[in-house]
Amino acid sequence: MSAPEKAEAGLETVRTGLRGGLLWGAVGVGSGRVLQFVTTLLLARILAPEHFGVLAIALVVQTIAMNVTELGATAALGRADRDPAEIAPTIFTIGLVTSAAITAAVFAGAPLLAGAMGDPSAAPVVQIMAFTILLSGLSGVPAAMVWRNYLQRPRALVEIAGALCTLALAIPMALDGWGAFALAWSRLGGQLLTTIGYWRVTPQRFLPGFRRAEAAYVLRLGLPLALANLVVFATLNLDYVIVGRTLGTAQLGVYLLAFNLASLPSSLITAVIRTVAIPTFGRLHKAGMLAGAAPAAFGSVAYLALPASALLVGLSGPLIHVLYGEAWSAAAAAMIGLGIFGAGRILTEMLADLCVGAGRTVGLFWVQVVWFVTLLPALLAGARYGGLAGVGAGQAAVIWFVVLPVYFLVVRRTVGARIGAMLLVCLPRAAAAALSGLLGWMVAGAVREPFLAVVAGGFAGLALYVLLTRRYAMQSLASLKSLTAANAAGNHAQAGDAESLKLRSGT
Repeated sequence: MSAPEKAEAGLETVRTGLRGGLLWGAVGVGSGRVLQFVTTLLLARILAPEHFGVLAIALVVQTIAMNVTELGATAALGRADRDPAEIAPTIFTIGLVTSAAITAAVFAGAPLLAGAMGDPSAAPVVQIMAFTILLSGLSGVPAAMVWRNYLQRPRALVEIAGALCTLALAIPMALDGWGAFALAWSRLGGQLLTTIGYWRVTPQRFLPGFRRAEAAYVLRLGLPLALANLVVFATLNLDYVIVGRTLGTAQLGVYLLAFNLASLPSSLITAVIRTVAIPTFGRLHKAGMLAGAAPAAFGSVAYLALPASALLVGLSGPLIHVLYGEAWSAAAAAMIGLGIFGAGRILTEMLADLCVGAGRTVGLFWVQVVWFVTLLPALLAGARYGGLAGVGAGQAAVIWFVVLPVYFLVVRRTVGARIGAMLLVCLPRAAAAALSGLLGWMVAGAVREPFLAVVAGGFAGLALYVLLTRRYAMQSLASLKSLTAANAAGNHAQAGDAESLKLRSGT
């Protein structure tokens, strides 16, 4: 096989994995998020806001801990540039030791943590949720191997099974009067089933082991990412701490539901993209194609994210009423800022994935530090002067006027992607999304029945967006091809590098 043919064969491997991965990633993530959303909808009709406030306290601790359990080491497997047999045992050991230590620390410190967040009675719920951290450490390597090899169909089945298990446990427990414990035990049961599922479907199983040289390699990549994750998840949960301490547990429960609804597009889109983004970006980086492919990837994400968030903002009032009921109407106050924040969060996640794919993660840590430092005073001022609405506004202002500009600079420096090219594909979509959200709000305001207001406003806003962006629709649909084939003709001369795109047999 000639050098150009080898390069093309490597690219075809990425194209095939990316197409199948996106399809099944969308099925798995979409189904899982829908099931979680349905669970929340049903529980909101059964439980009080105070119960969701207790869950929010436990989720703050769990989310921050789970995202640093393996010190970012599984990213080394996900990038697919090393033989997993060389590094996976070491990664497994790191994840197992750190997750066990963090689980023990959270369990022992639960009373102190819950008290610091304003509700000491949440300590038992935090202790139950602590065991999900250990389960996450046990499943880290199997999940990374599934991720690395684009095995999104079995991954989808595992995630759906976990979400169904959570739903099946939560509803009977809530009806039986378990309160916040129904939320905690059901999530632990779902995590246990998910862990078992990943061990069943992983293409290779590894036992714990340790090599000093390999540990140095994975921690050199993973530690900056883990530190960045620690700061980012502390940042993303800072609002829960401030709302809980300043506005009370009941208001925290209302805010949790508002945040979950406003973040639905970002969680769906980000999770689908992430199922394939880092393995693909890692391979493209090795072939010298990542900088050229970045604007197309960024534009595609913006095309999907911006209108969804804009319509959530425009339809927030009737949407809250339809989904959760009149008892949760106060959540609409936070939805405007949080919906705008959600769109920005999707874009920042894509920019972060580009840096991880390029193997340069140090800059991500400093972005998160800037985010945290600027967000803290914004949220404190927002909560004091504007309540839930002020907290949402603070989130939106910081991510759009501080975090995104810094991310663009970091991506320019680490990936080499042109800021102007990324802005050029994003700004027209942003303007169209803003107009569609405005139209949706106007139409919904003219309809008295909340359900009909959501339907009419959503249809009108979506139709306007499609009309305004018809020139860009084909570009976004073609972005998958651009992502894997951009600059291919100009890179045939780099066949030696591109040949490394081919997946190793047996992985």
